[in-house]
Amino acid sequence: MSGGHKGNETCDLRAALVFIIGLIAGTGCTIASKALFQVYAVGSDGEVQQFKPPLFQTWVMFVGMAFALPAHFANEWYRRRTATQEELKAIEAEPKVTAQTYALLAVPSVFDLIATCLMVLGLLYTNASIWMLLRGGGIVFVALMKHFVLHDKLVTSMWAGVGIIALGVCFVGSASMIGASSEDSAEGDESTSNAVFGVLITLAGTFVQSVQYVYEEKVMSGDVSAPPWLLIGMEGVTGTLLSTFILYPLVWLLPGDDNGSYEDPINTFTMLSNSPAASALALTFCVLVFILNSFSVLVTYMMSSVWHAILDNFRFHPRCPRRHCCRCPHGLHGLQVH
Repeated sequence: MSGGHKGNETCDLRAALVFIIGLIAGTGCTIASKALFQVYAVGSDGEVQQFKPPLFQTWVMFVGMAFALPAHFANEWYRRRTATQEELKAIEAEPKVTAQTYALLAVPSVFDLIATCLMVLGLLYTNASIWMLLRGGGIVFVALMKHFVLHDKLVTSMWAGVGIIALGVCFVGSASMIGASSEDSAEGDESTSNAVFGVLITLAGTFVQSVQYVYEEKVMSGDVSAPPWLLIGMEGVTGTLLSTFILYPLVWLLPGDDNGSYEDPINTFTMLSNSPAASALALTFCVLVFILNSFSVLVTYMMSSVWHAILDNFRFHPRCPRRHCCRCPHGLHGLQVH
């Protein structure tokens, strides 16, 4: 995983394998995330509660990505240790990682946090199925930025695909607003406003995420030529620090239904310590996030940011076929999976 972007728009066997592994890991992330929010455990107040802290999984995601940083340094050490004299010369000729490089690689985590906040806010005002389809707009935004910002020209067939996706996103957004306006007049006006707000804020989050993908492609090419694991690791470390020291104190102070806070981290970690199932699922989610992000950035590295956007929208999001598919270990609640 050395520097030097090899991206192209073709998909050979290696690239296809990387895409498929990323797809499997992404599906595993979704399943682990959904399962984690179905667990019940004893909280800090001594009562059994459903485990559903809104920020915790974002924090775990960044922690999982941070493990790519030691993986990068271990890989660099192994490359130098096993390299021949000629290979060592080639390694020495690679662009050096400077303090400015590290600063540039921290930027995508800020995009990631902003995009996550916007899309979670959009989900509050939008039907989940509509929300998932609107995220397909990311492919359109990435394609436009690749063409006009990175000056990586798309062929006619690609533009045709982008046009079809854009048309589909427009239909989905319009259907959401038309469906909301068909309700009774008073409720209909409010529902229409909520639907419009939800669609716009979701598309805004999708746009910011698209900027992140294009930025990642840019820093893995050109003068920076950042290795993929270094990029992921710096995103993870920066995101972990921002989540721990800025977002967590903020959500702890905001009012909510988690012991009076929007999210009480003491309650979150108390529930984790009281539930082996929650701890195991959180660890599984963390490992799968590391695998997913490693292979997602490899998709950008080997092909392009458009393929990264396709992977992000192509992942399987499971739906439980039964209304009550599992039960609280204390026998207190049936767990509904939507």
